[in-house]
Order: sequence, then structure tokens, then C-alpha cells
Amino acid sequence: MTKSIAIYIEGGGDTAQTLTPFRRGMSEFLKTVVEVVRQKRIRWRVVPCGDRKQAYDAFVDALEKEPDVFNVLLVDSEEPVDITVAPWMHLLKRPGDGWAQPAGAADIGCQLMVACMEAWFLADPDRLKVHFGGNFDSRKLPAANLAESRTKADINDALKKATANTKAGEYRKIRDGAKLLEKVDPSEVRKHCKWCDRLFKTLGGAIGANV
Repeated sequence: MTKSIAIYIEGGGDTAQTLTPFRRGMSEFLKTVVEVVRQKRIRWRVVPCGDRKQAYDAFVDALEKEPDVFNVLLVDSEEPVDITVAPWMHLLKRPGDGWAQPAGAADIGCQLMVACMEAWFLADPDRLKVHFGGNFDSRKLPAANLAESRTKADINDALKKATANTKAGEYRKIRDGAKLLEKVDPSEVRKHCKWCDRLFKTLGGAIGANV
């Protein structure tokens, strides 16, 4: 069992005003893990890094400086990826990334949001409707079980159309993302998103718990 976990995540913007809510939202989304972490007094850090390359660089740096920590990289896959694909291989081959698996990095240290974090929201349309309120059009969304099969463009377009006539207006990542992380039901997301379930199982294994 590890004594310390650090998750380096793509997203959150680049200011304290946006990074702090994103950090809180992600910890709330992972609350079943956090509850065990607190009980076992395991050190827990969620590190929003803004840009995806910054997340990768911070992860690589952490591997070198804190080899005893269970370090995790969590980034968008940017496109649909089958659960059988090795995540490091996907990031190595993806145009724009070309990231090699760092020395000391395990396969489970690489986690993907497929194709992006917003797919998690599509997996729980009921909570999306609660967040955006009246005039939210869930008919514009793909079925929840198709969330990870859609491209990033398709996901963003579906959210844009579903929220177009709401009081809040169109979905905005910085404004809505952190709040939705706190609201969506992780069990619903895990049911429909295999990569998200992989993340929970990986963290559960690290802390010796079934989360």
C-alpha cells in the first residue's frame, strides 16, 4: 500500500481562481478514494496543471524527485480509445504528443479521460439537467453508454446544443467543469466509461481498498 498519491491532471486553467475549484471538484469526484485515503492517513494531492504538456512534464519531474510517491498522469485522450489500448502507446503515437513512457512509470500510472473530461458529464445526463436547469435539452446528447465512443468535437457540440437555451447559456469548461465534477455521480460515470472505471480501480489498488 502506498503512503502518498499525487495526480497530475490536464485542465483547471492557469490562475488560482480556476485551479482551486478544479482541484476541489476532482477530489469530490474521487471522494470514495479520498475517504479511504483520509482513514489510512495517506498523503493525497490533486495537481491541476492547465496545459496537457505541462501535466506530462510535471509528472515526469515527480517521478524523478519523488519516486516513492504513487504518481499518476491524467490527461484527455483527445479521441476515442479502446480500453484494450496501452495508454502510453496511445500518447506516444498521437500527433501533437509523442510522449514516451518515462523511466519508472508504470502502465497504470497513465490514465486517460476518453475522449475528454466532458465525456464523464455525458455519462450522467440527469445531473447535467439538474445543474443547467430549465430548457436543458437532453435529447441533444448521445446515449450515456456511448460517452467514450464520441470524438472531443462531438462531445463539445452535444453539450453546446443541449445547453443552448438554458439560463446559463452554453456549457463553459472553466465556469461549469469544476462544479459538474462535484455533482455528477461517479458510479454512473464508471458504469458507462471504462477508462474512468480503470482510474478508480487503479487508485483503489494503490490504497488497498475496493472503491
